[in-house]
Amino acid sequence: MAATHLDVGLRCIKYLLCAVNSLFVLTGVMIISVGSTIYAVYEDFSHFLDPKYFSPATLLIVVGILVFIIAFFGCCGALRESTCMVLVFAVSLSVVLVMELSAATAAYALQDTVKDLLESKINTTMHEYDKNTETKDAVDFMQSRLHCCGYNGRDNWNEINFKQENDKGIPNSCCGILEFDGNNTMCKIPYEIGCMSRLSIIVNRSALYIGTGAVAIALIQLTGIVFACMLGRAIRRQKTERERRKWELRESIVNGYQPLGKADPLTTFPVVYMQSPDYPLKDTANC
Repeated sequence: MAATHLDVGLRCIKYLLCAVNSLFVLTGVMIISVGSTIYAVYEDFSHFLDPKYFSPATLLIVVGILVFIIAFFGCCGALRESTCMVLVFAVSLSVVLVMELSAATAAYALQDTVKDLLESKINTTMHEYDKNTETKDAVDFMQSRLHCCGYNGRDNWNEINFKQENDKGIPNSCCGILEFDGNNTMCKIPYEIGCMSRLSIIVNRSALYIGTGAVAIALIQLTGIVFACMLGRAIRRQKTERERRKWELRESIVNGYQPLGKADPLTTFPVVYMQSPDYPLKDTANC
């Protein structure tokens, strides 16, 4: 009966681990989607961000890919009752958990320096507005996409020498509504908010999404590590029980086997030879 309970418990843990691995596949898709989305947002404003801000998003994408591979090891180890594969699954999941916590920590740590970095980067890029076409496109994209102007406000453009595009002396990307009157361009609704505050909000929210998502998924993966350890222990216990059964069966066969023609000396009896009545003894005196 104890062995039956052991088999039932092992089967339950196997199915639970497979269910957790299925959940890991979904979380892997979520991790990759979050990392890819944030990476794409950062890529749009790559002129104003350091490469270190891409690290948490890149790390999340790598973690999401690793989750698929680890889930495969977990399912195979559970179905094949392989202690080695389950151990690899648990160790790999622990490494991924550490990577996720590292991504969350890095994302939270980068929030403190984002404002100073953005002010310096945006200011430097604005001074190269007419010198580089790629820089001009990046600034125009940022201002039109975020509905902002300058790094603190549209007055920042008064300090920069560039080709005037409208009557307000600001780039056309700083205007919500433009009107064309012959050769003159009229900026009817200029943006007043600086781009530094808008872009810092995006970076801070992205860091918050990365940190919160990484911690939440790490907690789910912690349950997977617990199930993997339980399964490994159950598999080891079941294998030990199977070996014990085999040993007991082998011993019972060996001890219960008695070769033919060999009897137990304690149960043997003396052999008595008796004459048959049909054949009387001959008289040896007359021979």
